[in-house]
Amino acid sequence: MKRYFAVFLISAFALVSSAQNQCRLRVSQDGHYILNQDGTPFFWLGDTGWEMLHRLSREEIEVYLTDRKNKGFNVIQTVIISEFIHSDKEINYYGDSVLINDDPLKPAVTPGNNPKDNKEYDYWDHIDHAVSTAARMGIYLAIVPTWGEWVIPRSDKAIFNTAAEAYGYGWFVGYRYRKSSNIIWILGGDRHPDERPEGVGLWRAMAEGIADGVNGIKKQDGKADYSTTFMTHHSYNSSSNWFHSDEWIDFHMWGSYHAEINNSRAWELALNDWQLPNPKPTINGEPCYEAHGINYAIDDNGFFTSTDVRLAAYWSVFSGSAGFTYGAQPIWQFTDSTRRKHSKMTLTSWQKGLDLPGSQQISYLKKLMEEAIAPGLRPDQSIIITGEGNCGSRVCVLRDESSAYVYIPAGNQVKIKLGVLSGKTIRASWFNPRTGTRYEIGEISNSGDKIFDVPRLSEDLTWLRTGRGCDWVLILNGI
Repeated sequence: MKRYFAVFLISAFALVSSAQNQCRLRVSQDGHYILNQDGTPFFWLGDTGWEMLHRLSREEIEVYLTDRKNKGFNVIQTVIISEFIHSDKEINYYGDSVLINDDPLKPAVTPGNNPKDNKEYDYWDHIDHAVSTAARMGIYLAIVPTWGEWVIPRSDKAIFNTAAEAYGYGWFVGYRYRKSSNIIWILGGDRHPDERPEGVGLWRAMAEGIADGVNGIKKQDGKADYSTTFMTHHSYNSSSNWFHSDEWIDFHMWGSYHAEINNSRAWELALNDWQLPNPKPTINGEPCYEAHGINYAIDDNGFFTSTDVRLAAYWSVFSGSAGFTYGAQPIWQFTDSTRRKHSKMTLTSWQKGLDLPGSQQISYLKKLMEEAIAPGLRPDQSIIITGEGNCGSRVCVLRDESSAYVYIPAGNQVKIKLGVLSGKTIRASWFNPRTGTRYEIGEISNSGDKIFDVPRLSEDLTWLRTGRGCDWVLILNGI
């Protein structure tokens, strides 16, 4: 049996005396985008590696993160206290628990951290390894300290019941990772904070605790210096519904989720947050997962494909989302022959799931947006004269003063108003979201209106231009 020691009896002399610049990300001046500290655009391309800290070995974490880095992912969303098993019984790959007796003020920490010594290497040491491995690869870990179930319970008893517990646990994780510059904090986890009367207050207390821990201050007084953290809240609806004016919220998060293939939430919630006064960046952090049963069905509804993922991603981003989180059904739970499925609708192992086509295709959007993000970039449907479409054919537009990006999801013919962008001439091209390749249309006069028909889908199917999966981005650059 491991020998645990009290982690909260830390001498005040051990606390850092000044705030650490824990996260290198910041918000653009207009409030809509995320930037690196040097001012270059940071387009959030996340993956839902929710169960990574519980199910993977040290070596498997290296395999997973290497694959995601090579595919262009820069954020991994993952959870410390999982949704599925109580924290005092929760067994990670090495048989360790996260808390003692479900007490959020008693993290199960042992002296030492030698991975070859099971008595030393504990649950928290394993998290440390994941954090440092991700940092080495230039990846941010967007860490959920506890899934929403343990603050806002729907089926079990809560672990967090008082503001002191939420603050204390938040302080522990904030202090432990105060020097890790690749940490983003995500509070919540599916549950709306007001599903429990005291829920909003509990999340605020945890946010305060995290910030105080990062800053080396332990004083629960409803105030904190949040300049050293980067935080949000994850649930079905946007965090802007509850926390838009809170200091601790740096950006908003919401999800279009898993109910339908043509999900208007993917653009509606992005636009809603974009239009708020004193806006903050917003992220679709829980879209439809590739290979997930449509509307959670096991058999008869089919499964989300890479096409569904692309549509959700481009609709969200071209409606103002500062990034997008990809998800794959076998990946989030890291299931295989040795790890049970959390859902019967899971078709394959996480190892095979690494190469689902959507995980590569989504990186092309990141490359496009890193080029596109500039001051003044905004959603603007007004340049579409005809062909805007609806439901699964909804066309979305991003533009600034000199460029426009028109996402056409189903091969719609569109008529575009010219003369809006700067320059006498427009250089027009097509961008293929399936391959990341471009096709030049040529230069056209920047005046009047012009009809654009998408290219054929393939060399073999020369007649196929419309329908689901015939998605393209029309790029117009004023010169």
